[in-house]
Amino acid sequence: MSACLCAPAAAQIIDNDEGVRVSEVIVTGSRLAGGDRLAAVDTLTLDIVDAAGAADMSHVLRLFAANSGSEAQIDQMNNPQSSGTAQFNLRNLGLGSTLVLVDGQRWTNSAVVATDGSAFVDINSLMPSIALQRIDVLKDGASAVYGSDAVAGVVNFITRTRVARPEIRAKYAFTDGSEETVVEGIGSFPIGQGHMTLAASRFHRSALGSDERDFTQAENYGRAAWSAVSSYGQPGSYFRPSSQSFASDPDCVNPAFPGSYRDGPTDTFCRFDYSDFFDLVPEETRTQLMADYRQHVGEVDIWAQALWSTTHTRARQSPSLPILSRTLSVPATHPDNPFGEEVAFRGRLSGGAAGASAAEFDYDTWRLASGASGALNNDWRWDLNASMSRQSVAYDKPDVLGNALQNALNGFGGTGCDLAMGTAGAGACHFYNPFGSADLGTGTANSQALKDSLSGWTRLRGRSELITLDGSVQGRAAQWSGGYLDLAGGLQYRRSNFRHDWSDAVNAGDLLTAGYAPDFEGNQETLAAYGEARLSLQNLLEIQLAGRHESYDGQSGKFSPKLAARWDATDALSFRGSWGKGYRAPSVFTTQGALASQPSVLDRGSFVFVNTLTSGDRKLAPETSEHLSLGVLWTPLQGLDFSIDGWSIDYSDLVIKEAPQPIIDRAAADDAAGLSGTAAQRRVTRSTSGAISMVQLYFVNASSIETSGMDFTARYHRPLLEGQLSTSAKWTLVDRYDIRVNAQSPAVSGVGSTNLNTLGRSLPKNRGEFAASWSNDRHALTGLIHYTSGYHNDRAGITDTSIASQTTADLIYRYTVNPDLDLSIGAVNIFDKAPPLAQFFLAYDPVVADPRGRVVSLSLTQRF
Repeated sequence: MSACLCAPAAAQIIDNDEGVRVSEVIVTGSRLAGGDRLAAVDTLTLDIVDAAGAADMSHVLRLFAANSGSEAQIDQMNNPQSSGTAQFNLRNLGLGSTLVLVDGQRWTNSAVVATDGSAFVDINSLMPSIALQRIDVLKDGASAVYGSDAVAGVVNFITRTRVARPEIRAKYAFTDGSEETVVEGIGSFPIGQGHMTLAASRFHRSALGSDERDFTQAENYGRAAWSAVSSYGQPGSYFRPSSQSFASDPDCVNPAFPGSYRDGPTDTFCRFDYSDFFDLVPEETRTQLMADYRQHVGEVDIWAQALWSTTHTRARQSPSLPILSRTLSVPATHPDNPFGEEVAFRGRLSGGAAGASAAEFDYDTWRLASGASGALNNDWRWDLNASMSRQSVAYDKPDVLGNALQNALNGFGGTGCDLAMGTAGAGACHFYNPFGSADLGTGTANSQALKDSLSGWTRLRGRSELITLDGSVQGRAAQWSGGYLDLAGGLQYRRSNFRHDWSDAVNAGDLLTAGYAPDFEGNQETLAAYGEARLSLQNLLEIQLAGRHESYDGQSGKFSPKLAARWDATDALSFRGSWGKGYRAPSVFTTQGALASQPSVLDRGSFVFVNTLTSGDRKLAPETSEHLSLGVLWTPLQGLDFSIDGWSIDYSDLVIKEAPQPIIDRAAADDAAGLSGTAAQRRVTRSTSGAISMVQLYFVNASSIETSGMDFTARYHRPLLEGQLSTSAKWTLVDRYDIRVNAQSPAVSGVGSTNLNTLGRSLPKNRGEFAASWSNDRHALTGLIHYTSGYHNDRAGITDTSIASQTTADLIYRYTVNPDLDLSIGAVNIFDKAPPLAQFFLAYDPVVADPRGRVVSLSLTQRF
């Protein structure tokens, strides 16, 4: 694996067979060719991606030790709206703090956001994997070169814009309980005076359910409170005013209700074990196409590219969601009420007998991009580029209609019931029977039509869009016997748009779990001017100075400078370093959008779930950063090289969601003081019974992160046994990750923690990736080892806070039958290690661990 990174800067390359210009080398981290020598860069080629058994882009994240905290796996409990997406999270600075490029050009954000409101680029939507040439990761702040979002670094996906011969690849992989297939192809052919490259892929994966893995089962942990169990069951539990206590449904433990249980004879709750109903890996189907055209016209090189992707994801979840956001009552007159008094219902609409429900996600993504470049003279070139990209999402998740269910409990259920003129339980009006007797034949049965009338859908229709125009010039300003000076400069315009359109039920706040969210549409316009200089002296010292001024929506803007240098002290020893400032503009979502959620809060002495709405604020300031890195590169002998880079990032004014608890506490204190109409009181809405029905929150600039650490890289290659041996090792150590909620609060360390109670994500202190391969003309054997150190679980209410370290190994063998045909067999996690136990609801941390176990793959590549 080499270390090179590239950006829109370009250098011509020659096709050896035809002797004509065919494409450009894209350089990341600089606008000037050769500027990548000053940067700390990891490069991942298509061969390594294949050797790692990566079926889609989300699987490559584990190959970068500097990446942590990505939400690339399904997590229906904590990130229900983003299943099927994946994103980079360099240095764990946030899903949107790493800039993602394709061939040096920006890509639109996803049409969904994370639960904390983070906007990100969905890397699953970019391109067919066979069209990938390499992935370059710049592990350094780069706002001075690229502008907003490059706080933690830059990831550049470089495509194959020409192939010598058409290729078709088929791959089949399986693990216990799931399988996946990939069929893809790529080819180039001449059109006119240029050439066209076409690529396509079709990916399908079957679901892996939690019932397929022993480690997810709540019964294995005594149905501990931290596991996949709930006190909201079906049959449910009922609060009896006469005794001021709960009573479980009389039929709670009947075998007809799988997963229904009580903790003991005196337990007053009918509980539900839902550990069998979730997907660890969702069912997913993805189709992707790429078309790329390149032509040299006179003195001008032109290119155009189209990329399209569609993904369908089906993610299973519990039979129905718990009724959390409001209290529903069963009247004493209900014909099936066994308690003889009005009772409050604590439970859910459907239990284990109904089987899993499912959320459906459909993503459609496309990008059109084109550009032209040419020579102004022998020393200077110009570039013009334009792109437009868009992702649309249709997100459908079932939920319970609160008003319809309460009406049905009162005897006015059914689509034909006239609430004003009908009679409870008569004619077209029906009682909904929430008790176990409905399914046992000992009480009123609930018709399917009645149950269907009580269910609604989120029906989110979202869209994110980005338009980018930029122009630049670059060239050699001066040259002398001892060195040279290269300069680059340019302008860029961007327009981003984001919209969410929810169902009428969500708009009205009638879904019992999804809560209330309004529709919205917003946009943001950005203008930028940038410049860069690179000075080379005696081929020993290189200095890069870059600056960029960027403003959005009429703001005064931010200037981001960067200074980098490299000194080649000897042929074997080099030193490099960089300093710079960066920024990230608040996203359209955090300035103009709205996010519904239902956190648990303490109110009047009890923990309750409440509806919250976090609204955007146009007055949000940009997030700012300052970074410093120092590194050493040593090549003690031919074929062996080492690098050590220390880095430090100070990230301030992070945009976060407000916490509801301080606002609820302030409002309660104001109530006790006899005040009215205070700022806190206006943000807490209560029902006539005094229960909280809504808390209004906002996105705010509040937190800061100070993080530092070390990256170690070693590479060695040499001839061995009539072949070539190549080895590499990458290690990232995070020394500090200090979080402050505001300037006055003390620092909280997030190193080695799941960070469930902070703004971070899971952050093990150490991560290492090791690779070794041997190959000749016929055979290639590659082994990979992945190491993650143990860390701490800061989830409340657990009994064991430790999460053990994990080491897994992958192995792949490729046999070249003839120059046209390759066969491969491999295994990811060859020793079939289960994820380390973490006291999460399914007993593992989905941000860090892979629940699949051993994945065996077979593949065939045919060239024509």
